[in-house]
Amino acid sequence: MAKENNQENKSLPLFDVPFSRRVEEGWKNFWKEAGELRRLIDQRADGEEIGEQLEILLCPVFTEVYAEVGFHEGKYDLILNLEGDWSRLFPLVYFKKRAPKEVLEYWNIFVGRQARDEKKADFQLKIGEELVSAEDFQVWAQWQDKEAKVSVYCEKLLPLLPERESNAYWIVYTMLDYAMGELTEMKYICGLELLDQPEKEDALALSELLPHFMAHLSLNREELFDAERYCSLYTGYQMKPDEEAKDGLRRDVYAGSCGFLSLLNEFWRGESRIMDTFYRDGIEAGYFCYPLYGFQGEDRGGKILNFRDEMAEGIEALAGMDSFTFIGGASGIYYGYLDFIAWDLKAVLDAAVTVFKKSGIDRVVYHSFRQDAEGITLFEKREN
Repeated sequence: MAKENNQENKSLPLFDVPFSRRVEEGWKNFWKEAGELRRLIDQRADGEEIGEQLEILLCPVFTEVYAEVGFHEGKYDLILNLEGDWSRLFPLVYFKKRAPKEVLEYWNIFVGRQARDEKKADFQLKIGEELVSAEDFQVWAQWQDKEAKVSVYCEKLLPLLPERESNAYWIVYTMLDYAMGELTEMKYICGLELLDQPEKEDALALSELLPHFMAHLSLNREELFDAERYCSLYTGYQMKPDEEAKDGLRRDVYAGSCGFLSLLNEFWRGESRIMDTFYRDGIEAGYFCYPLYGFQGEDRGGKILNFRDEMAEGIEALAGMDSFTFIGGASGIYYGYLDFIAWDLKAVLDAAVTVFKKSGIDRVVYHSFRQDAEGITLFEKREN
């Protein structure tokens, strides 16, 4: 893989082993070696032993592994958790979708900690020598359109406050995940407060939380647990453009849409936590920047959007879905922007050169979602 401290590699990280190949080889290894993991599950081995085996199977793909296993209705479950980090969503969905049929004969693959059966309402966690269970929690939800601020009271957690408050909140988030699913909790709970005494209003039980969210959001259980659906949820945004900005760093943008808003927000803040995580796993995310002065006449905005969509479709068709995932784009005063995740950057850049050249555009630059990266000119027409 590219050297960690080489700035040129951060601007153009052409990994020796890109994520697409790590996933392909990782699933082959999983198929060969997962028998030991199944044996441990059958024998109800302790969590530490199962965790060590999961790391052996998954660390060749992911630098950090957060996973759980189980057995349900004749098949084993592999649950790939986000642990509250949306940056894990796209790589985990990519990994899941490429599970070979041989693996799927034995395993169900899930992205996001799964909700327990709300009819049983018997899920629990251990705190020291004491168990905390679903029936110990009271919950209140205050809705703001499609998001809820949630307040929770649990008498058994009070001894953890305030010195071990972070532990208490971890327990609450985990119990919420078991009640409504990790993806639902992450997407639709915008704030969480752990109370030191219950509120006066009638509370919800944890077993009532998922039906409550389903009713308010008009979504069924399958939709709330579908990780791929969350990858296709786009957020539109508008900005005040800098009319002097012509450097391709998106300061000229006045409107856009994004399916990976946390990545874009980090870019605006000049941060790189997500990009650094991606880098360690052989993943790159960035955008193509191209001039818009050639788009004139009626419905100029529509022409710009159609062009971006055509370029994205062309790149995906040529590079393949194993290499390229479109995550949105933006329009600026001077430039258009096409945003993507590259599971194999070289394949994507090669395809982009071919597709953009055929389009008649004058110039295309690739830029990583890092403020301190250098823009890479893929091609530029030269006047004779």
